[in-house]
Amino acid sequence: MKIYDLLINNRRLHLLSNSREHQYYIENEGKLSLTPDFLPFIKANDEFNLVQANIIIESIIKYEEIMAYFENREAGTKEFNVEPLFTFNDVPIFCPLFSVSNNLLLANNQDIKLNINHDIIDLFETYNFALYESKLTSLVKVGEDLHTRAYYHYDFHTIYIINDQGRLDIRISLFDKHIKSPDYRNIIDRIKPVIKAYYENDQIAFINALVYEKLISHKLFNKYLAYIKREKRR
Repeated sequence: MKIYDLLINNRRLHLLSNSREHQYYIENEGKLSLTPDFLPFIKANDEFNLVQANIIIESIIKYEEIMAYFENREAGTKEFNVEPLFTFNDVPIFCPLFSVSNNLLLANNQDIKLNINHDIIDLFETYNFALYESKLTSLVKVGEDLHTRAYYHYDFHTIYIINDQGRLDIRISLFDKHIKSPDYRNIIDRIKPVIKAYYENDQIAFINALVYEKLISHKLFNKYLAYIKREKRR
């Protein structure tokens, strides 16, 4: 068993249902039924899938805003009067459901007929880190290497290591259920030595940082040590 699995298996309950992410998702889940591509995100029961689902929902809402703009704009209007969500390779991205080239056409106020059933792309692979660092999520960047970036979510008390295809590699769940009174103060500073050890591939320093910064309980630490001893005896 890897330490990451032990952290997941011992995480605190009800983090998903009590979160702002989940509330927003419940209020807007119906938008995911607009196209078959989004059906896997309906009934999301995993917090990272919830983050991705809400990115899609926000993108759908932006798509609807763009379509309404073109339907109602006055003749002769030259400026595209819609705010971009973020910038990718110096191109303003108004709706990440669509390609960079289509967003560039939008920026030039060209009335292109984008279809949510035919023109959408794999937004996570295309825009990857730019999505997670935009106002589409509540994630906070806490580290990186050449191919991945680490983000922390305050509601889920979890670090997510996301690769350059926009997919989740590792989740590091903090503040396990054995901690009676979790201390959430100065969390980003306390995470830094954990992330440093992770990217240096130093497992001992990684575990020690989790314990020293009171991000996991001594009970969980002892569980992991007991597991390691059993494995060595085999």
